[in-house]
Amino acid sequence: MGTTAATVRATRRRPAALVALIVMQLFLSVGALGGGAVLIASPRGGIIKLPLHDLDGSPFHDFLIPGIILFVVFGVGPVLVAWALAREARSAALERCNPFRHEYWGWTLSGVIGVGLVIWIAVEVLIIPSTFLQPFYAGVGVVIILLTLAPSVRAYYRRERPRAT
Repeated sequence: MGTTAATVRATRRRPAALVALIVMQLFLSVGALGGGAVLIASPRGGIIKLPLHDLDGSPFHDFLIPGIILFVVFGVGPVLVAWALAREARSAALERCNPFRHEYWGWTLSGVIGVGLVIWIAVEVLIIPSTFLQPFYAGVGVVIILLTLAPSVRAYYRRERPRAT
């Protein structure tokens, strides 16, 4: 009787950095789902008292589009990444899109979420007056990047490189 991939996965212990990464992705998701939902529900900023003039100089007339981006990209996205990291879900389509062929697609997407968050916050700082949340969430993005790149996390997901024949 051979060893299955599920058996190997079940016996492999997740490194602490990976557990922390999954927690950080879920933490980001909760904040973004809440913030995005509020902006979608009140695109003129009324619920959380965001003045529309904060968007002066931006391509947006209200908070609807930023709310949708926040909700989908940084709310739903990290939930899917956390699920993928925890379950090691397989997806032939996502594997084909992965530019890092020797890495797991969920690992790659985790890094994309971290880098995307840092870029999102940098652009936000250029457009909207600073709030305490901007440096906080920039820090969350940096932590996600660092945890994604942690040697123990990379080793956990690293695939054998195809051998040249």
